[in-house]
Amino acid sequence: MKIVVLLLVCGAVIYLATCSGLSASKSHAFEVIKHGDSREAVVDALGVPDVRELPGKLFARYASKPCEGSCKERLWFENKLSLGIEAWSVELDQDDHVIDKAHWHSP
Repeated sequence: MKIVVLLLVCGAVIYLATCSGLSASKSHAFEVIKHGDSREAVVDALGVPDVRELPGKLFARYASKPCEGSCKERLWFENKLSLGIEAWSVELDQDDHVIDKAHWHSP
């Protein structure tokens, strides 16, 4: 029984450390991205987006308003280990340049 409890505790610690490490890594890469950067620069920094949101097609897992106005595409990068609690989004204009970005997380 002690071994099972120890394995569960170790598993939880490893999971939390990995989730926190992924969050820190993505957050650092996200901070490097600036307004005017290209799509390629975003993908180089954050990797392939998990979701591509087009105008009028709300990705409701995190956002309450869809990509609209000068936003022609919103790229979503999720922390998959956080189970829908954390993501980063980058909005691109018609020329595929960054016009806005946001870090999304639930309390």
